[in-house]
Amino acid sequence: MITKRRSSLVFALVLPVLASPLVLAQTPTPPAGPANPVPTSAPAAPTPAASAAPATPVSPVSGMRNKISADDLLSAESILEVHRDKHGEDGPYLAGLSWLARGALLLGEYGKARKYAADVRARCDRNLAAGDTLERNRDLETALGASIEVQAQLIEHDRGAAPAAAYLRSEISKIKAPVSLRSRLYKRLNVLTLVGQRAPEIAAEDHMGEAPATLAGQPTLMFLWAEWCGDCKAQAASLSKVRRRWEKEGVRFLAVTRYYDPESLRVRERARVDSVWKADYADLAGVPIVFSTAAMERYGVSSTPTFSFVDRAGIVRRYTPTRLTEAEFDRTLTQLVKPSPGSAAASGR
Repeated sequence: MITKRRSSLVFALVLPVLASPLVLAQTPTPPAGPANPVPTSAPAAPTPAASAAPATPVSPVSGMRNKISADDLLSAESILEVHRDKHGEDGPYLAGLSWLARGALLLGEYGKARKYAADVRARCDRNLAAGDTLERNRDLETALGASIEVQAQLIEHDRGAAPAAAYLRSEISKIKAPVSLRSRLYKRLNVLTLVGQRAPEIAAEDHMGEAPATLAGQPTLMFLWAEWCGDCKAQAASLSKVRRRWEKEGVRFLAVTRYYDPESLRVRERARVDSVWKADYADLAGVPIVFSTAAMERYGVSSTPTFSFVDRAGIVRRYTPTRLTEAEFDRTLTQLVKPSPGSAAASGR
């Protein structure tokens, strides 16, 4: 059931730290010199030059990801080692260590994956115990999320999906914020368990267009997106073609997003979402847009776009946190519009 919920929740927003601008023009006029000039035999002492602020260390993660994508874990390990020697075990080092856990898992080096994931988790727990927070420290959030995901996938590899899902549910229950981390963990849980389950309820905070009262009743393609997402905009053309073909077959299209800015800026953010939708998704005019932080979290929208395909009984038949081709949309929707077994349509009544 989709229900309206007006709340005054203030959603945490991690803003990038901007360097202070370097003023090169319109420098204030120096003050006038003293009335009695200083004798040339006693020159004023020179003003010490201001020391430059230390440069922010470059993150090793980009280079490490490139090496991992080339099946070269050893070089990724070397990159992180060089970073540690230059900068110590700072935040970027912790994020890089979490990428070694992910890379080792991806490349099938399960022993290293276990070692790195355990190391990262221990470091994260120490930081949190010392008073650091996930909302304040993005490197800490990234690393903790990676360690939990890798551990869940190792459990799945060793013991199956059910124990892995139980582990993820336990971890999610301990983490109350930020939304981005909870979304990331729900995504991993959804990949394991969401298909075949009743579609999670959408608690609408706001909407544009006529939002459906329930997901049940007709096949539904949910497009979970963000207005700033380039990959989402790249799907606009294929989505519009798919809509033209399948809306007449009874498929409902629903766009779901959330507010990312502070509550005080929501009027402006809502106008921006509306403007982006009209400009970049013009052929999807008429598709309702629902704002729901709870739904974006529960559907695991840590990456956009995400798609969920719900049948007329309200059961999720496909969940994919990736872009899709027209052929993939068509293949899934062909199955989605088929009458459910035991329904009146299926039995010919």
